[in-house]
Amino acid sequence: MGKYVTITEIARQLNLSHSTVSRALGNHPRISKKTRDLVQERAAELGYHVNSTAHHLSKGKSQLIGVIVPQLSLHFFAKVVEGIQRVFKDTEYSLLLFNTEESLDEELRAIQTCLKHRVDGVLAAISMETKKFGHFEQLLKHEVPIVFFDRVANFLPVPKVIANDYQASYDATQYLISTGCRQIAHITGCINLNNSNNRLYGYLDALMSHDISIKESLIHYYEFDLSSIDKFLKKILDKYPGLDGLFVFNDYVAYYAIDVLNKMGKRVPEDISVFGFSDEPVATYMSPKLSTVQQVAAKMGEHAAQKIISILGENEPMISEKIIINPELVLRETTKELVVHREAE
Repeated sequence: MGKYVTITEIARQLNLSHSTVSRALGNHPRISKKTRDLVQERAAELGYHVNSTAHHLSKGKSQLIGVIVPQLSLHFFAKVVEGIQRVFKDTEYSLLLFNTEESLDEELRAIQTCLKHRVDGVLAAISMETKKFGHFEQLLKHEVPIVFFDRVANFLPVPKVIANDYQASYDATQYLISTGCRQIAHITGCINLNNSNNRLYGYLDALMSHDISIKESLIHYYEFDLSSIDKFLKKILDKYPGLDGLFVFNDYVAYYAIDVLNKMGKRVPEDISVFGFSDEPVATYMSPKLSTVQQVAAKMGEHAAQKIISILGENEPMISEKIIINPELVLRETTKELVVHREAE
């Protein structure tokens, strides 16, 4: 256990009162220069540091912000944290980072730790296991501001920073259709996550807008079981040998799906075009390079951090609102090129 030098220790060594040492360290004018110099020199010798936590708590603030992410190993969430840190680096706030690893129990523990340390605010993205939000409501009961990012609790009256998953998914599916795809499958994420659902709705609406019938059997709900991807692709290729498009909610799963398709003798994009989402590093490392949706993680982190700082500074109230970031498509090698037909002049 670390042993930190305290005001009590300095006072003991100099045979002074605790209050005198405290005031001397704070350059209080009622303390003589001689005593101030004596105290500050001894503090420097001993390596004394001000207990900022106790100092802030005495004023009713901890200057701590809890940051809760569901999977820090994902490049997306690492970039969100990077964006958050960029905004907070020039402030007096410190960050408490929690990686729940998609566990509701870890998320509950993170909330309790935030309450224990009396954080001033929380930035959070929910885990895949989170279906109820009583633990976040507990923060609100203690008047702790919350700003959600990416994966959000839609019904809580707090700010939420999200990507326009619906429109990006609509655009990605429409691009596949515009390149000639007519039988397009979709691998979606956990059904209780808002971003997975929005990507699913974008896919469905794009099909309907082009009068392509929706087949439930072409949709797979993936929940961290890679073997289910193998089974799904084999099943739909047996049932739909003309399958020519695949839209996947996540680049890592898209990479795995392409590997499975290759092993099944399917060429990408010659036989089946594949579109991913979030432009993770794997998208450019793989061959062929993955067509995907633009990465907006750092910008999302910045917006979330700026929002909670504004709320804590009482520059604006905490209200239910959505801050929407519009990502663009990133076209690479796993999709066919769009052929533009020019009318004869």
